[in-house]
Formats: sequence, structure tokens, C-alpha cells
Amino acid sequence: MDLVISDIHADISAINTIIDLTTSIDFKNKYGKISRIINLGDVLERGTRPKQVLKKMMALSKDYSVISVMGNHDEAFLYDRKVTGSSLESISAHDSLIEEDLEFFKKNKDDTYGQQEFLDKKTGLVCVHGGPLDPKKITPKDATLDAWFYQKSWQRLSEEEFFSDYGYFYKASSAFIETKTKIDNPIILCGHQHIEGALTQNKDGIQEILSKIKLQTERLFDFVVEKKEIIIESGNSYLIQVGLGGPEGYYGAGEAKPHFCIVQDDSKKITLFGINPRH
Repeated sequence: MDLVISDIHADISAINTIIDLTTSIDFKNKYGKISRIINLGDVLERGTRPKQVLKKMMALSKDYSVISVMGNHDEAFLYDRKVTGSSLESISAHDSLIEEDLEFFKKNKDDTYGQQEFLDKKTGLVCVHGGPLDPKKITPKDATLDAWFYQKSWQRLSEEEFFSDYGYFYKASSAFIETKTKIDNPIILCGHQHIEGALTQNKDGIQEILSKIKLQTERLFDFVVEKKEIIIESGNSYLIQVGLGGPEGYYGAGEAKPHFCIVQDDSKKITLFGINPRH
């Protein structure tokens, strides 16, 4: 079983809550054990405990296979690019990070960090932070300082295709066209926009499906969780937004509680979870 997280945003309470829940006996008995953790990026910024979160991610890497893609806020911090949304407390906490704290981010031979996309052809997963479009195909030749807004870490799902200083906005149809050059029936997993979402493409076109799935509530371990189960149908393609992992990253979109998803049975079922606050 894959545990998929995104947009933890330096929120140590959130990542601890997600791990405590998914490693509990209750959760394992019902859904199985975690075999792999897929991090869709934005470990850093906005939240106030980056050192603790990075330490937690490093610890998880010793116990599990952890696969990560870069988020736009991770890149902003590592490449010293300014992005709005962090408080003075958050900025101060990030400024105190030292090189040793940043070992979680693997440096490439060309001095860039991490990877923009993770593909698993066996299970059909295409994992990105923002979107799967090839930046080389969408970046104008005259783009200079704003070229990084076309990267997969900055792409944003939209009903129209356009560029702004928030990144490159892409349509679901473009995402499916691009990913089908690599995988026949892709399951695209992304974060970035802090909302849950699910679209499918079949012979009848592209449909939004999350709103049609019944919301279920259950108590597991010490938590009350909400879930929506997406049954993956053979021959269909999917684009699924995981939602906001760290409530400290809340910034006017999505729900301010921890979200995550699990991928079961070699991508036969994907379940989106939201963890309600303890009372």
C-alpha cells in the first residue's frame, strides 16, 4: 500500500498525525501496511516547524521507501526565490535551517534539487506536485526570469489554459495527452492547490467524479476521519488531487485539516482521507 502525502508545509503536528493514524493497528487491520511513501512536495514554507518536519522525513526514509517530487515552495526556499504566504515566524524558522537539515533534498549533478516527476509504469502512477506537462513544450522561447513558473512544480489544474505569475494553468485534457505518451492509462496524482479532486477520462470524455462519491466517516485509532473511495476502472485514466497535508499551509483554499490518500491493490483503489481535529 502506498501512502501519498502533499503540502505538509513545515507542519510537524500534521505529519505526525498522518503517520500515527496510518501506522496504527486499527488502520493496518482495515487497509493494510504502508510499503511506500510518496511525497508530492511542499515540505517547506508557510508552516513554522521546518527543522522538525525534515528530521521526521529523514527518519521515515530509514523505515520506508520514500519517493519525493519537488514542490514550488521547496524550490523557492532552496533556490532563494520569494513566494508569498509565509509568516514572519515561518520565515525566521526557515532562516535558521543549516545545510545538515536539508539533507532530505537530494542534489543532482547539475546543482538542481530532486525530481519534478515520478513514474511507476507497473501501477500506472504519474506523481507530480502541480502538473505533468513538459515545460519544454509550453515555455516560450523569450521566457527568462519567469521560466521557472512553467515547471511541473508550478503548474495548476484549470478549466482554461493560460500563464500568470501563479504558474502555468493547464487543462485536464492536456494532462492526459501528455501522460499517455508514457503510460497507456495513467493515474495522475498531484497536490499544490490544497484541494481534493478527482477526474476520469474514458471513451465518453472527461468527467468530474469526486462530488459523486459518497463521503464516509469512521473512527480509527484516536481519530475521526472522512474518506472517499475511488475505484479505478480498467481502461480509464484519472487525475486525482490529494489535498492539503499540513493545515499550517492553509492560505485561502481547501480545508485546514490534514489530508492524505492511499493507493491499494496495485492501483485498483485510491482512497482520499481528511482527519478531523481532536475534541
